[in-house]
Amino acid sequence: MQDANALDERMNLFELIKEVSSCRVDYVKYLRPINEADAMVDFLANDRMIKPNYKYGGFSAEKMNKKRAHIRFLLDEIRGRKDLADELKMSFTKDLGQSWYYTELIASATDYNNGIEKSKMKRRFERASDAAFGRMHPDTFWSLMRERVAGIDVKKLKVSDLGIYHELLTRIGVMGRNRKKHYVPDPALVKEFGRQLRILFKSVIEHIPKDQKEFTPIEAVNIFNEIIEQELNMDFHAEVDESLLTASTHTSQKKILIPGGRHDNYSRIELEKLIVHELGVHAVRAYSAEMSSLPVAAFPKSGTYSRLTEEGLAKVCEQALDGKYDDICIVRYLSIGLAQVCKKNFRETFEILWRLEHLVSKRSKEDCFSIVQRTFRGTGELPINTDLFYYRGYALVWQYVGEHIHDDGLVATLFLSGKNDFLEQKRETLVRTMREDGLID
Repeated sequence: MQDANALDERMNLFELIKEVSSCRVDYVKYLRPINEADAMVDFLANDRMIKPNYKYGGFSAEKMNKKRAHIRFLLDEIRGRKDLADELKMSFTKDLGQSWYYTELIASATDYNNGIEKSKMKRRFERASDAAFGRMHPDTFWSLMRERVAGIDVKKLKVSDLGIYHELLTRIGVMGRNRKKHYVPDPALVKEFGRQLRILFKSVIEHIPKDQKEFTPIEAVNIFNEIIEQELNMDFHAEVDESLLTASTHTSQKKILIPGGRHDNYSRIELEKLIVHELGVHAVRAYSAEMSSLPVAAFPKSGTYSRLTEEGLAKVCEQALDGKYDDICIVRYLSIGLAQVCKKNFRETFEILWRLEHLVSKRSKEDCFSIVQRTFRGTGELPINTDLFYYRGYALVWQYVGEHIHDDGLVATLFLSGKNDFLEQKRETLVRTMREDGLID
């Protein structure tokens, strides 16, 4: 990162892109517990625990403050530039705003966990979460919850499950209004896009041994690294992290982390989806952006790089490979809604979610715990809106894919155009909050 004093109006577009990109923050790195897997075991074994006994790594307040000062400097720099189109100015502004509210999440969660002005830090955390990820819509939540519960065929339940069903309704309480119908892609579209993806990623998927049904995390990592070396020729590297329950790609570190803390091995289809999600979407799009001969093309062309777009595409690819619509994104939305709309704590949210999913999908308690821990990531007590991206994102991406499924340039747009926000999200909440906080005029 350059010294702010060294930057002036003569800084060219390439340098400006580099400076804005240098401000991006890997907030998950700071908000993710370092004992995620062990905390799950303890929590599931003790139903009196209100929340898991999470431990968090430290962070450098001095380093974070320097980054925040640089973000403010660049916002002023961009505002005063007369050589930038308004669209590009707004694109840079949104990207910097996203980075700013990531630092807000980290700082407020750290102080909250340390018992410093908890009420104030709670409000600060919630505001940053809304700005960075968008707001929860209660109407949508209740529509999804009502539909989810209505999908339980009570007449076919076993006696033991009938007890669980009645416990579920009691724990949820009175449901709110039901106004909206959620989006579901046409099955034919899912299958057709899946066919196109299998053609696109054929050489990649073929690295998975055909005669093997299950894969340990270590075997998954070996396959990842073989693909990277032989097919993609990127400077990424995969490794196992025993403390994690879910996979993640850290593009700045060129690292893909495969969870060693999950309770079972990967099936073949799970591994296919994991490879396309982490490598095909996150790593390839990042590499495409980095290798672009014109960096501005790699920077968002019509708005800030949107995690809504990125995660939406990743989940759509998983569903397409599976050949069927997957409602796990809805479950994540329900988890956040239980915490925010119904004001449930970690334990209450978990107890409702596992009962609901046991009756609807037979999803395990471990899987439900993983969903709920993402809802309360950073504190174990305050809900964070990160996973709203998945439900909103895949619905928007499916609609986009449906509109362009026969276009020759669809694959290039989705995977080879850098970190572009092809959904052209406006992010009104982010911009409005930045204005209210005095970051922009």
